Amino acid sequence: MMYLKIGISWLLLLTLGVNAGPLQWGQVADDAKWVAHIDFEGLRQTSLYKQISERFLKEPMAEVEAKIEKATGLKIPLESLISVTAFGKSATKAPDEEGVLVLELSPELKKIAMDLLWQSQQENAVKLPISVTQIGSKKNAMFSIDNEILVAGDSDSNYLCIGRNKDRVTRSINILGTNKQFGPVKSQFKEYPSPQGTLAYIALANAFEGVQLPAQQAKVLQMSKGASVAIGEFDENIFLKLLLSTENSDASLQIQRILAGVQAVAMFNAKQPEWFPVLQAIDIRNEDQRVFVNWNMSLQNANKLIHALQGSKQ
Repeated sequence: MMYLKIGISWLLLLTLGVNAGPLQWGQVADDAKWVAHIDFEGLRQTSLYKQISERFLKEPMAEVEAKIEKATGLKIPLESLISVTAFGKSATKAPDEEGVLVLELSPELKKIAMDLLWQSQQENAVKLPISVTQIGSKKNAMFSIDNEILVAGDSDSNYLCIGRNKDRVTRSINILGTNKQFGPVKSQFKEYPSPQGTLAYIALANAFEGVQLPAQQAKVLQMSKGASVAIGEFDENIFLKLLLSTENSDASLQIQRILAGVQAVAMFNAKQPEWFPVLQAIDIRNEDQRVFVNWNMSLQNANKLIHALQGSKQ
């Protein structure tokens, strides 16, 4: 029930989504062990998204927006969410008690979100499926949702911060909207670059201890001291780049062999011929105690693949 309440609370705020862009490292706490960022505004500008959206996403998104409007009385387009950044200190606990979720919203929808939270406490207010308690002033507002998570926003930025630790949420909202959010990559993440054109990025630094995963994945992670994944579009190509760092060259060689084996099995079991060029395009190599998995596909070939897969399902 607790996780259901958290999910409802976050969903309400996420759908309330200005310039988006790459991850702003100044937003990330100095002691963070993991970080994730999705640039939704940038994603919506890509050629591939525009093609996929028209074919597969337009109708489902319209249905979700209609349901939100029916439930809240507000017309809230899902495409108004600009970006999401999250960071924390533990990748082995769910939820991370010191994790912070940062939402970048349009100015109009930021106001809607804050007004909705403020008004929910007043008499004859619209009843939300969550309990909202106000903490702090209207300029620097913080709300407690079901006495479990905190939502903070100020009057000087288009961000909302969500988390469980009051000090960390307060520190984050005080940084946002100022030049402090622009800063260098944190030292613990310097060996996990975010290439140009990255739209989704996840990095973990020394955060694998105690991770509960199936044996094959666990073996890879146990030999790794950190990892990053970057997905994006650049120079008429879409890409996925995975980087695993290890303590020694023997570990990186073992990881390379494991991943190559996974690739071979996937190719052997692929039931549709359209997937062969996708799997063949994966390049796995190790270098300087690091394993690189690079995958690139031209937008032209990606479009052909979409057409082929769509045709095979009809």
